[in-house]
Amino acid sequence: MIMDICAEYLEIAENRMALYGFFARIYRSEVDENMLEAMKRIDFKADEGEAGYVAGTAKLQAYLSRSSFTMRRDLAVDYAKVFLSAGISQGGAAFPYESVYTSPEGLMMQEARDEVVRLYRAKGLCVEGVVEPEDHLAFELEFAVRLCREGLEAAQSGDLEGLKASIEEQRAFLKDHLLNWVPRFCEDVVRYANTEFYQAVAAMTAGFINMDAAMVDRMAVESRPDGC
Repeated sequence: MIMDICAEYLEIAENRMALYGFFARIYRSEVDENMLEAMKRIDFKADEGEAGYVAGTAKLQAYLSRSSFTMRRDLAVDYAKVFLSAGISQGGAAFPYESVYTSPEGLMMQEARDEVVRLYRAKGLCVEGVVEPEDHLAFELEFAVRLCREGLEAAQSGDLEGLKASIEEQRAFLKDHLLNWVPRFCEDVVRYANTEFYQAVAAMTAGFINMDAAMVDRMAVESRPDGC
C-alpha cells in the first residue's frame, strides 16, 4: 500500500503543481499576449474528472479556438471588471481575497490573511513588501505548489514520514483555506464575468480544487507507517 501511495504521488505531483501554477498565474494579473498565444497551443479539454472541471475545459478550449483581434483586450477589460471592480459602482465583482469571503463584514486584511501569513512564514517564505494582501488567491495557489513540491521531494527520496507530513499539510491547507472560500469565489466569477474565458477558468478552478482535495483525503487515509 505504501509503495502504491508513493508511486501515485510521484505520478500526479507534476501535473498538480502545473495546474496550481496555471491558475495562480491566471488570477495574479491579466493575460498578456505571450500567455494567450501559448494557451492557444494547449489542448485543455479533459474527458474525465469532476463535471464542472470537464465542462470548463471544453468551454475554455472553444473560446481559445476562436479568431478574434480583440480577444486580449476583451480579457483585460474583463479582468479589471471582475477582479478589480473597475467601472463598477457596487456589486458585480469577485475579489480574489480569502478575507472577503470569510470575514463577517466581507473586508480585506482580516483573520484569514493573518493565518496564511503565519503559514508562509513557517515555511520561510518572505511576505514583506508584497503589494497585494497575502490571502490573494494567486499567493494561496502558489503556496499549494510549494506544499505539493515538498511532498514530491519526500517521495523521491523515500522519506515516508516527510511524505505523510506533507500530505497532511496539504489536506489542512485545502480544508482550512482553499475549500473554505474558493468555490464561492468561482461562483461569483462565473456570475460576473463577461468572457467565457474567465467563466471557464473559474469552473475549472473549483472543479480541480474539489478533485484535488478528495485525492489528498484518500491518500492521507491510505498512508501507513510501514516504510516507502
